[in-house]
Amino acid sequence: MSFVTRYLEPSLVERLNNLQLSARSVVEGSIIGQHRSPVKGASVEFRQHRFYTPGDEPRRIDWRIFARTDRPYIKEYDEETNLRCVLMLDCSGSMGYSGKFGSKHEYGAKLVAALSYLMLAQTESVGLGLFGPHLEHWVAPRAGTHQLSRLIDALERSVPRGEARMAQAMQEAADRLGRRSLVIAVSDCFANVQSLREGLARLRHDRHETILLQVIDRDEMEFPFRKWLRLRGLEGERAQLVEPALIRRTYLSNFRAHRRSLEETSRLLGAEFYSFVTDKPLIDSVTSFLHRRAGK
Repeated sequence: MSFVTRYLEPSLVERLNNLQLSARSVVEGSIIGQHRSPVKGASVEFRQHRFYTPGDEPRRIDWRIFARTDRPYIKEYDEETNLRCVLMLDCSGSMGYSGKFGSKHEYGAKLVAALSYLMLAQTESVGLGLFGPHLEHWVAPRAGTHQLSRLIDALERSVPRGEARMAQAMQEAADRLGRRSLVIAVSDCFANVQSLREGLARLRHDRHETILLQVIDRDEMEFPFRKWLRLRGLEGERAQLVEPALIRRTYLSNFRAHRRSLEETSRLLGAEFYSFVTDKPLIDSVTSFLHRRAGK
């Protein structure tokens, strides 16, 4: 697969070609891939024999066993099938924050592009959901090289603005998905955790495997500011003039508590949680993420 944009640079593509992303749980699909399906059908790997019952197709009878035993047995197989994945990218105003290494939205879009490339190269089906106050743009999961073009086009046209309602977007995605899928949500996760819990719970209730990838700036982790500054809300909040020394301890305490709450909520609901920081090279973060998943 050859496709290069500002989201998929040659050096990144070269490293991605040596990586792999798969689902932990059994998934359902319809074309060949790397994943075992719970659906029984004619395929490449034998599962078991069972006794013939009226309605079974005669062509599935194992005639060698019939010749030896004079009893009709059906051959059943494990169907090898593709992973069906939807990547959801937060396009709210807070994702527009830009430190020394670019905006969170830009980093998140590159992360989505990298994971899309990785899975499409493995013949998987990949879709995309862009969300702010609601699910604003939807690209249904498909396989093939042309799908990467559709996804990149949508990413390049996305602009961070407005407020985020991540839980609502997850509910809307669940309404569209139907059968089981892998859902990867990319966001700074600056949302009410109780509300986010409802969105994750809906996805897990529908048996979707769910991964939450938090993208944050180093400034948000460490609050390194030393001089008076004017903080302007990116999602409609009122601007405030603050003295960093007076609020640093409280801010960092709240930030860490929010992170712990995100991790705990994800764990309780059976979702995976990983954090990406924009000052780290994307390929290193992606490689670390995939190795951590493989090691679990």
